[in-house]
Amino acid sequence: MPHAPFAPSSAKRWIACPGSFALGLAYPPGSDSEYAAEGTRLHDVAAKVLTAPRHPMSDSGYVKRHGALPPGTPTGEDARVLKPYLDYARLRIANASAYAVEETIHHSQMLWGTPDLLLMFQAEDLLEVVDLKTGQGIIVEPEENDQALCYAYMALRRITEDIGQWPKRVRLTIVQPPDEERPVKSWDTTAAHVFEWGARAEAAMALALRGGAPLQPGDHCRFCNAKPTCPALRGEALAAIESDGPAKLPVAMLPVWLDKAERLEGFIKQLREVAHEVASIGMANGNPQAVPGYVLKPKRATRSWADEEAVLAIARKRKIKIWQDKLMSPKMAEDTHPNLPEELTKLIVSVSSGTNLVRLKEGMAPPAIETLKPEANPMDKLMANFELLKYRR
Repeated sequence: MPHAPFAPSSAKRWIACPGSFALGLAYPPGSDSEYAAEGTRLHDVAAKVLTAPRHPMSDSGYVKRHGALPPGTPTGEDARVLKPYLDYARLRIANASAYAVEETIHHSQMLWGTPDLLLMFQAEDLLEVVDLKTGQGIIVEPEENDQALCYAYMALRRITEDIGQWPKRVRLTIVQPPDEERPVKSWDTTAAHVFEWGARAEAAMALALRGGAPLQPGDHCRFCNAKPTCPALRGEALAAIESDGPAKLPVAMLPVWLDKAERLEGFIKQLREVAHEVASIGMANGNPQAVPGYVLKPKRATRSWADEEAVLAIARKRKIKIWQDKLMSPKMAEDTHPNLPEELTKLIVSVSSGTNLVRLKEGMAPPAIETLKPEANPMDKLMANFELLKYRR
């Protein structure tokens, strides 16, 4: 399911900076990073475990009888990473009056979301929101956590609509296995506090939808896809450029500018990414200067084997030792065997891993882009401009 226009995961940003909503509409959602995709996969694994029928035997008892773990049981690295979450979730589920795993709450046409785990404890008059975080780059805390508060708010509103009353207490729990010191952290608050948060969130959404909402830089800019065109961030960048430099800043201003520095680094990074994407699209369409004054140049090529299986077959036939735990790189093979036969050297290719966007020097023509180039004998076919080299056998 696609993210809501006002996604709970970005609630901190659209509440603090309502103007970022309209600004972000100019940028289509980017594809998930490798880390985000892995996080989604781990969430799916955990959800399948928690929703699968629980075998009455322990896992060890099941193994003794059947010679294998119960179907769907995570193994290897998945088991290690998910253990804190699954242990906590099973413990809380066993004592809950009701619970829901990965069930989407549709609050409105603009706001919906899927909590990892919701639990109701009737005797304790408690709603608990449990959120699994598998990333290790940013340690997440439950106190005033906008994403978890958003889930709690939507859940309380749904409970109120269904039964006409709501639990008075709310617990927000973050389970973050990479945080070895505190993998499970909880924060207790009240339903009244959550409803107050919800009123602020509803007001921020309404303000954003009216247009002309204010832009407010902050640490929430980190994941905003509108950074390259944000006037507020551009203003901070210009102020930094026009200042007398860090050495002349009053000590009291250093922490202020350190906070701004992190935002500016994100602004610069995404600015370069957007410019590179524009230049790449232009190059693919025959316009090497889609970004005026800048061109794409290949990154330094790295040497590799065109066909590892063929290299190994030739090496075995010629009795050349070319394996040390794994196939040697061309450089290591040449250092070990100075007179490497032509059969092998012709299988060495120089491969560029991509391109860099660089300023075009005055009077210079844009260079042709060749991402792959043969180092020894000519290859059968070279396809430039980001296509792959094809070999005919």
